[in-house]
Amino acid sequence: MDLLKPKDGYSIFQAAQRITPNIIMFLPRNVNLNQLEELSWLSSPPLMLEIEENFLEGYFKGITVYFGASAHR
Repeated sequence: MDLLKPKDGYSIFQAAQRITPNIIMFLPRNVNLNQLEELSWLSSPPLMLEIEENFLEGYFKGITVYFGASAHR
């Protein structure tokens, strides 16, 4: 999450959280999943989290992360 450009993933997440607790992020396939879990726990109250792997024609292309009510229970 630190290596995302032009802003790091934490800054993007914090900006989105000022608008809504229900956040969806499309991220590179090599993102650290532990950092995503950490983001959900750093929220107050902690947010539900769902991680979805995205494939195109059989190739792993990215990860969609759902936070808050956007995450399926």
